[in-house]
Amino acid sequence: MTKQAKTREPVNIPRCAGGIIDSHAHVVKEYFQEEREQILDRASAMDVHTLINPAVAVEGLDELLELIERRANVYGAAGQHPHEARFWCDEHKEKVLEALKHPKMVAVGECGLDYFYNNSSRDEQLTAFREQIEIAVALDKPVIVHCRDAWDDTFELLTSAGQGKVRGVFHCFTGGPEHLPAISALDFYVSFSGILTYSKATNIQEAAALVPEDRMLVETDCPYLSPQKVRGERNEPAYVWFTAEKLANLRHSTLETLAAQVSKNARKLFSLADLGQF
Repeated sequence: MTKQAKTREPVNIPRCAGGIIDSHAHVVKEYFQEEREQILDRASAMDVHTLINPAVAVEGLDELLELIERRANVYGAAGQHPHEARFWCDEHKEKVLEALKHPKMVAVGECGLDYFYNNSSRDEQLTAFREQIEIAVALDKPVIVHCRDAWDDTFELLTSAGQGKVRGVFHCFTGGPEHLPAISALDFYVSFSGILTYSKATNIQEAAALVPEDRMLVETDCPYLSPQKVRGERNEPAYVWFTAEKLANLRHSTLETLAAQVSKNARKLFSLADLGQF
């Protein structure tokens, strides 16, 4: 007899009527192919009323521009991921600057430093990140920071290149309470992904209880990092509710209160209200 694969029981997704913002998702054809529109429709149906879709490389900017033109609730960000920093050049910089002229391109990024994978050399990463911070300062847009095993250099660059003017968010936060003072000094936001729901993520959970309520966000970083209750499945914006639920529990809050606060924070950081959507 052939052994059949086990199927997961359907999981109820927690949500509340006020809705929520997924502050960092990669809903593009590279990851979702022909399902991209279904994923976005499902997010809306689950009261994920807005999402920020950052670029990781300039090659994806055309798709993002097409998407934010057509989808009222989707916003973009233009930048070059540290994995792709070895390709950063004047031409890429100009493409990023051109894309950022669109009013719905609300941030620079995602960009930053990743010393865990080192897919680009440290010098290449430092150069690309520095120049993107300078773009963010020049255009008065927030920067979406990817930081993996590179805290000291990340803080140093945000301080020196940021000139006290840069603002932004540490997306998919993987640090702990010890990193919060430096983040607070920069007045940056902290965004929590599905990692927050993992049992071994105690350091992140401790930090999540301490971040000021007006500086916290939630995200999926889909298609990666599915929350624990759907771990093993491809992540998608609808699942941001699981992370919000965990964050609410850690902060002894209700899901409704938490969702309203992180959505308010995202609107402020990305100046969404200035675009007339709220």
